[in-house]
Amino acid sequence: MADSSGGPVCPNCGSKHIELQGASGASVCTECGVILEENAIVSNVEFVEGQGGASSMVGQFVSATSRKAYTGGGRAGGNYGFSRDSRETTLANGRRKIQEVASRLRLGGHYVDSAHRLFTIAVEKNFVQGRRTIHVVAACLYISCRQEKSQHMLIDFSDALQVNVYTLGTCFLKFRRLLGLKLAILDPALYIYRFAAHLDLNDQANLVALTALRLVGRMKRDWIVCGRRPAGICAAALLIAARAHGFSRHPQDVTRILRVCGMTVTTRVREFEQTPSASLTLQQFGRVELENEADPPAFTRNRILEARARAIQENNVELLTSEERLPPTQPVEGTLDTGIWRKDMPQNMIDDIDSIFRNPTEVAQKEAIFNKINKDYIVVQAQKEKNRTAAEKAHDNAEKDLAEQSEGLERYRKRKGRGKDSTTEEALLEAVANRKISRKINYDAMSSIFDDGSFSTGGATEDPFATEKLAIEEI
Repeated sequence: MADSSGGPVCPNCGSKHIELQGASGASVCTECGVILEENAIVSNVEFVEGQGGASSMVGQFVSATSRKAYTGGGRAGGNYGFSRDSRETTLANGRRKIQEVASRLRLGGHYVDSAHRLFTIAVEKNFVQGRRTIHVVAACLYISCRQEKSQHMLIDFSDALQVNVYTLGTCFLKFRRLLGLKLAILDPALYIYRFAAHLDLNDQANLVALTALRLVGRMKRDWIVCGRRPAGICAAALLIAARAHGFSRHPQDVTRILRVCGMTVTTRVREFEQTPSASLTLQQFGRVELENEADPPAFTRNRILEARARAIQENNVELLTSEERLPPTQPVEGTLDTGIWRKDMPQNMIDDIDSIFRNPTEVAQKEAIFNKINKDYIVVQAQKEKNRTAAEKAHDNAEKDLAEQSEGLERYRKRKGRGKDSTTEEALLEAVANRKISRKINYDAMSSIFDDGSFSTGGATEDPFATEKLAIEEI
């Protein structure tokens, strides 16, 4: 209760003498002793002295971003307490690492704030579980750079953190898919001035960069940029521009700086060579704007393949041997005839040339030195060749044995098949013919079993007891 003046009034006695105890958060009436309020939340900060003279803060601090108050964890000796929950600790460590990576890449504070908001979402969605925090931090910062369209590439984070770029790329793609972000491919022109400064172009670096920008714009109109990574387009444009201004540059010079594959740069240059802009001089390219656009490289390549397939089906030799249809070939270099070449040369030059080539004795000496130096390698190669020959011989022998076994099995099956097709009479005849004739068997009675009586053994058909029968009759 409060009066019209705004001060508290005791509801028991109506007294205005109320004492506020900030440490305990209680309000007590000094007249009647009634406690008007207790355990109130206060905003003032007080400190108390503990053991050993150490001071500690009274109360609990609640952060603006925390979900619950810190629990008092002060220890004797002056060490601070106030432990945090795991989420607050993770967010604090994430922001600290984001600031460290941003300082290495010279990124401003708004990149840090944007990346920390993304990191907070990653923590809420448990994306950091099972992954290293530094990988998630790099993914958040790279997304922030892509959204702000800065000149930083993913490989810059790989160099700064000494982490494999494919590992960071996998984490970035999964996090982007989780958030459902649609990040547009950056314009290759953003990297022109950055990497042109590393080509040692002296005072013409600005002119080369301007020409490279015009090349990028022409490549956009000729459908070379569409669906391609900006680093490869930027490398090809810088290489063509540097050569156009008279600088002797090779694909390795730009691939070393932009960290792209040499085949990618060569492919982009060849695709640009197929466009009408490639036939213009440097002065014409700076003044003339071609209205026609070239077809996309993939479309042109597929049309050529379709034409070749159709020519093969129609047996059109003229179309197959045409120039828009065949790839460019290098001219065959003729062999050098040293005899004709040496006729018009002075004798001293001929002697110098002869000293370049070795005679058979020197070749034998060099071969002996090579064999001695590479003795271990030669022995290993010889052993490998011996093992290979032995393995081939063993394989041939195994195949030969397998063939012989197959032939034997086939003969056995044929012989076994003939035995099944024979009749019972033939089997008995074969069995008896292979055995010795016995006196105790009446072969005539046995042959009478068959109609034709073919079971006869010649002399064996005589009755063995015929002599005894005649002797009995005579008696």
